[in-house]
Amino acid sequence: MVITLIIGKESNLSRQLDARISNAILLSARAIREDLELLSKYKTRKINIIFNNFQSSTQLNNLSNSSEYISNAIVTTSLVIDYFKESEINKIIYTSSSSVYGNNILCSEEDEVKPLNLHSSLKIANEKLIEKFCTDQKIDFTITRIFNMYGADDKFSVISKILSAVKNTKEITIVNGGNAIRDFIHIDDVVEIYTKLLQTKVKVLNVGTGNGVSIKSLLDFLHYRGVDLKVKNIERDELKVSTADIKLLKDRVGKNSFKKLEDYLLAELNI
Repeated sequence: MVITLIIGKESNLSRQLDARISNAILLSARAIREDLELLSKYKTRKINIIFNNFQSSTQLNNLSNSSEYISNAIVTTSLVIDYFKESEINKIIYTSSSSVYGNNILCSEEDEVKPLNLHSSLKIANEKLIEKFCTDQKIDFTITRIFNMYGADDKFSVISKILSAVKNTKEITIVNGGNAIRDFIHIDDVVEIYTKLLQTKVKVLNVGTGNGVSIKSLLDFLHYRGVDLKVKNIERDELKVSTADIKLLKDRVGKNSFKKLEDYLLAELNI
């Protein structure tokens, strides 16, 4: 029996995977750094490892403690793969981000990565670490580059902020008039993809819908259904368009349909 270790206990995705994957064990990245022997009971077992450990989404721009930031982002990954170097690892999945593509309109897995900030640079460092380890050890691995995930216990995405603003009658801050195009994918679709990836060989995979939508269009969509938000606009540099090339996702994983964001908003707001 294969046990799936999910690293990153505070992750929204980790909790959803833990609920859906058989024989899964959810582990705290911080606890592992403090005591590696927490992993000892799995050292002689056949395992999958899913890495969801990183600096908390709400703290990605907080460098008040740089050593803790680096520890959260990459140290746990290195400690875990070193610990299981002699173990029977069936599969490793590392959760990366679409941010590694930088200023790229239609992101293909074959495109050159172009990090624009610390977050995306450390994601790439993790990708390279996993790739090197798994290639040397002849272990199957997949690096997933997730686009804009929303749903479940989401407190970070702009979708969750829109819902919170509506429910609590609060102002929402948008960037550049909300005109930027993003690829939003529901966490249930992500979990479905991950469960299939445990049985699928593909090195790097975009996890998105392939469809782009702007925040402005979502606010207009709600306005036409009688929901008006008080909006504050700020101007700053940002990617104008970021959508996933999902040819590999369709071909290798067989994922062709996705939950609709507009339906999710209406359901959450009981409209």
